[in-house]
Amino acid sequence: MAAASFITSLVTRLLRSAQSGRLHQRPFHLSAVRNEAVIISGRKLAEQIKQEVRQEVEEWVASGNKRPHLSVVLAGENPASQSYVLNKTRAAASVEHIDERKVCNAVSPDKDVDGFHVINVGRMCLDQCSMLPATPWGVWEIIKRTGIPTLGKNVVVAGRSKNVGMPIAMLLHTDGAHERPGGDATVTISHRYTPKEELKKHTALADIVISAAGVKKKAGYITPVPGGVGPMTVAMLMKNTIIAAKKVLRLEEQEVLKSKELGVASN
Repeated sequence: MAAASFITSLVTRLLRSAQSGRLHQRPFHLSAVRNEAVIISGRKLAEQIKQEVRQEVEEWVASGNKRPHLSVVLAGENPASQSYVLNKTRAAASVEHIDERKVCNAVSPDKDVDGFHVINVGRMCLDQCSMLPATPWGVWEIIKRTGIPTLGKNVVVAGRSKNVGMPIAMLLHTDGAHERPGGDATVTISHRYTPKEELKKHTALADIVISAAGVKKKAGYITPVPGGVGPMTVAMLMKNTIIAAKKVLRLEEQEVLKSKELGVASN
């Protein structure tokens, strides 16, 4: 069920912000490449997030709870999916081959750490708290933790896949004041039928371009390949795992409490 396609680079052009001097200090996860784009280190950001998850897990276990476990179901032989699964084997308990379409909605939405269940997709589209797909969430975290503004910005997302392009567009354009805050950006989604000339017009007006093809000399910021979005995808998956573990425990506790209340009522 792992995502078959990944966004491998994040290109952001914020020339007006850079020229106006609003981005004076370069965070530790950014590095300059001469007069070209600033490289955003996904690996360093991912390590930061994994450390946060590690601490949260240890606190969770120290409180007497079971250590979270992650199981992976791999559908098909797609090399990108296999690579993705290989990167999360440390946390995975088992791997099987099953039809992806049958799996997505068979998995409990509370345990769906890939965020593919129809309930999680629906909640994400309604700006409600839900399990977010790891790759889009990773891109969103890179943008936020790098301090790149999105409110009122023009964004072009290259690709409309249901597990990458569409979720990224949803996260970026939705209301920042809602239950699941969005980026308040104006988002344009391009795809294989978008005429090249039209795509050029859109990207020329864009403040942020999220694409699988980087253009260092035209970008203000860019994520490298490897070491960009890939490590962030795995890190966000780990974050989803601890979120799911806590949610499932809360549901189990509610069921136990409900059973006790029913037992008292029947007596």
